[in-house]
Amino acid sequence: MSSPPAAVRRKRPANRRELIVDAAASLFADSGFENIAMSDVAAAVGVGPSALYRHFTGKDDLLRAAIEQTLDRFASTLDGPDVLDAVADFAVGRRSAPLLWVREARHLPRPQRLDLAARLEQLCEAFAVATTGDAPGLDARLRARTALAALLSPAFHSTTLPVDEFRTTLVGIAAAVLGVEVEVPAPPQIPPPTGLARGSKREQILRAALRIFADQTYASTGMEEIGEAVGLSTSSVYNHFTSKLEILDVALHRANGYLQVTLDDTLLAASDEAAALRALVAVYADFTLRHPALVDILVTEVRSLGAQAEPLVQAQRDYVSEWVRLCRAARPTLTREQALVTVQATLMAMNDIARDSAFSDVRQLSVPLATIAVAALGLPE
Repeated sequence: MSSPPAAVRRKRPANRRELIVDAAASLFADSGFENIAMSDVAAAVGVGPSALYRHFTGKDDLLRAAIEQTLDRFASTLDGPDVLDAVADFAVGRRSAPLLWVREARHLPRPQRLDLAARLEQLCEAFAVATTGDAPGLDARLRARTALAALLSPAFHSTTLPVDEFRTTLVGIAAAVLGVEVEVPAPPQIPPPTGLARGSKREQILRAALRIFADQTYASTGMEEIGEAVGLSTSSVYNHFTSKLEILDVALHRANGYLQVTLDDTLLAASDEAAALRALVAVYADFTLRHPALVDILVTEVRSLGAQAEPLVQAQRDYVSEWVRLCRAARPTLTREQALVTVQATLMAMNDIARDSAFSDVRQLSVPLATIAVAALGLPE
């Protein structure tokens, strides 16, 4: 069979590499790096797998390219005069992009992760300078990081609004955060006490596993690594937990249980909805700062439970719904969707600060963080 005339032959798109990266970014964000094969990306672009290897050495290389591309696009929002509007446009238009930085980057080899984390840190600092002034102090940096996390929060929930309303709501939250006055106390000169560890091996295993999951993902962690962290053989770990999945399940349900119990306690002690919401903010800010690894896996690893995740996901929805109910009572002009976006932005901002290594050495941060979160919710004075 003769070849088709040159005039009708399909030409390779000039932007094929960009199309591949865009497809990969979407698939990694939707399904997780560990669940996507190169053939899946090739199918999404409509090419054979071999076409991908003309541009990328493998899946790691493709993930890095996807993250770098989203960071390039985020960086372009920081150059103009209306940074909040530009970042809100990015957050709504490329909604899943932050998932690649927050969740999927941990699948890369450590040197690459560190390089990307350093670039993201530079961009966060550029946002702080653009929104608070040159060389912002610690309090201004905290406000800027919280505002940025609120702007990018749509990546972590599915609630939506009409595009213009969505952007306006996000910008309003960020502006409220940037406008609040807080003072971050300087760390004391005396180091904190190291405290005592739990005597139970089961609890030591659980604590070590949380740290490892947060650092390198649940999928890439083996039971032998968890055992080594507490000085146990792999077989001894199985004396306490039947599987890695059970460890994750216990940790996530424990965190959920704490939040549900403190929610009940807060509601029972409150005089009205606004007071209840302020008290919940204080409880949640303290929880996130004390348990950053637990917060990390709550944000990134719930889906790893598979079919067992549904009760936990429903409990999280119910918890957020209580915040939304209180928020609407305190701000009756908000629609349910506006209140939901506002609450999700506030919760994700507190989560992000707890997970940010730039604030890991700052003690007594819960009060200024709670003050900022109250501003994000737009609660009346």
